[in-house]
Amino acid sequence: MSMRNVLVIFVTMLLVLPVAIGCNGNQSESDDQAMKTHEASKKETVNQKPKPMTMDRVGQQVTIHMYTQQTMVEIANGVKFPAWTFDGTVPGPVIYLKQGDHVTLTLHNIDPNMPHSVDFHSALVAPNKAFTDVPAGKSKTIHFNADVPGVFMYHCATSPMSLHIAQGMYGAIIVTPKGEAKPTFTIVQSEFYKPNDMKALNSQPNVVAFNGKADQYVNHPLKVKVGEPITVAFVNAGPNEFSAFHVVGTVLRDVQASGNPQNHLYNVQSYTVAPGDGALIHLRFDQPGRYPFVSHDMQQHQKGASGIFIVE
Repeated sequence: MSMRNVLVIFVTMLLVLPVAIGCNGNQSESDDQAMKTHEASKKETVNQKPKPMTMDRVGQQVTIHMYTQQTMVEIANGVKFPAWTFDGTVPGPVIYLKQGDHVTLTLHNIDPNMPHSVDFHSALVAPNKAFTDVPAGKSKTIHFNADVPGVFMYHCATSPMSLHIAQGMYGAIIVTPKGEAKPTFTIVQSEFYKPNDMKALNSQPNVVAFNGKADQYVNHPLKVKVGEPITVAFVNAGPNEFSAFHVVGTVLRDVQASGNPQNHLYNVQSYTVAPGDGALIHLRFDQPGRYPFVSHDMQQHQKGASGIFIVE
């Protein structure tokens, strides 16, 4: 091959390469537009009054209305965080369903600054149709069946998704098998970084919390009775860190991966839960006392992923 032909091929590759990089479903363009929207949102501080979710059930027909909004929340004692939320809380409200439920959910975006969406890990639907963005001031209705039992995460899927999750847009959805009761406790672990900062997500989190506030169950322990079987529905919302759930002074008698009754691990000392996953954990305490529960990742424990069961 002549040198001239080599140069022609090389120049052609240089011309084609940028086009190839940018044609992944317009994702780069979408991400750029999303970041511009979020940069604009920094200029206005919004603290909307929480608007709670409504949920109505007629047999196995379930109708839910949820609201996306911006609200200031307390993530540690005296530490406020400008959160993007479902229904004004971090995490968002726990959604309890029964296996076989037919769900009609309407997401109302009352955030004046940006689009939001919702991704239900329990829903077997086409995400490009169901989990699409809802513009500010608009609503979208989603239909799905709760066919698979388990402990699932839901979260905002709007780009950049990692930022929307880090800002507080996540929660737990529990689908109980027929004849089973709700879990005794639901715990969502999550991380908090510098607000509204994509670069901060590449660093260590400032706070790691159970149910949105560091060490809240150290200050206000969860109370149980000696010999009473309890269940903990545990979700790791991330967005980045794995959790190592551990209860000091006992073992996790039965762990159901993703909360599914087909999955069992018995007498586990600590259980690792990936970001975006969950578990149903069965416990029983044979003696009265104080039993700490933590993420056994010590950095997370020190940053607030800690609580106490008081057994009476």
